[in-house]
Amino acid sequence: MVEKKRSSMFDRAVEWMSEHAYIVAGFIICSVVYLLSHKKGSCMDRITGALLCSLFSTGVYYGIISLFPSVPPEAAVAVGSLVGFLGVDECKDLLMKKLKKLLDIEDKE
Repeated sequence: MVEKKRSSMFDRAVEWMSEHAYIVAGFIICSVVYLLSHKKGSCMDRITGALLCSLFSTGVYYGIISLFPSVPPEAAVAVGSLVGFLGVDECKDLLMKKLKKLLDIEDKE
């Protein structure tokens, strides 16, 4: 009887990333572009903005691919990144207000 070798979590992650290369690339590009283009604000503001931008781009990507399967993945990544980049500042401000209220942190402004 031949035993199957169990794949590690790292192997599974690499396999998933290779199957979803477009979304991984879009996530990384969106984060880097946001970090490079937003020099103002604290480090925490920039990091949360970059993560939100990437999450928006991921959501829009999957929405476009699900609703319109004939759209090429490259176009879906581009549109998702654009929506994420433009809409993230408003959502980041709302999220930071809620977190500051929840954690009882005062604004320094």
